[in-house]
Order: sequence, then structure tokens, then C-alpha cells
Amino acid sequence: MDFYQICTLVAVVAFIILVIYAVRTFIQITHTAEAVEYLAMTTAESVEKTKSTFALMDNISTFLDSGFYKAAKLGMDLINKWHK
Repeated sequence: MDFYQICTLVAVVAFIILVIYAVRTFIQITHTAEAVEYLAMTTAESVEKTKSTFALMDNISTFLDSGFYKAAKLGMDLINKWHK
């Protein structure tokens, strides 16, 4: 075997190794994309389930900021001080 044949053999082996790593990388990218898609779907379902809870919390905070609650709290404070 002369020098050019050895160089060609080394280049072919290096190309085969490159192709093997490229195929493995693309397979890993595919698996990662599938996992991300699954995560996005389960997260979307979880967000839908918690929307009602966040709406309830928003309603409660709005009620606590309202004048009716403040007036009721003032009334309860006056009643508590009067009973002492």
C-alpha cells in the first residue's frame, strides 16, 4: 500500500465515524424533541387544571381589596373592642 491509499483509507474511516456520530446525534435530537413535546402537553394540561384555582385566588384578593370587606373588618374590630 502506498501513501495515497493509506490516506484514502484513513479518510474513509474518518468519514464513516463521522456518519455514525451524526446518525446517533440525530436520533438523540429526535428523542429530545419527543420528550419536549410530551412535557409541553403535560404542562398545558396542568395549566388548564390550575386556571380555576388562580381565578378563585384573584376573586378573593379582589374581595379583600373591596370597600365591603374593609367596612366589615372595621365593624368586627369595633365589636371586639366593645366586648373587652
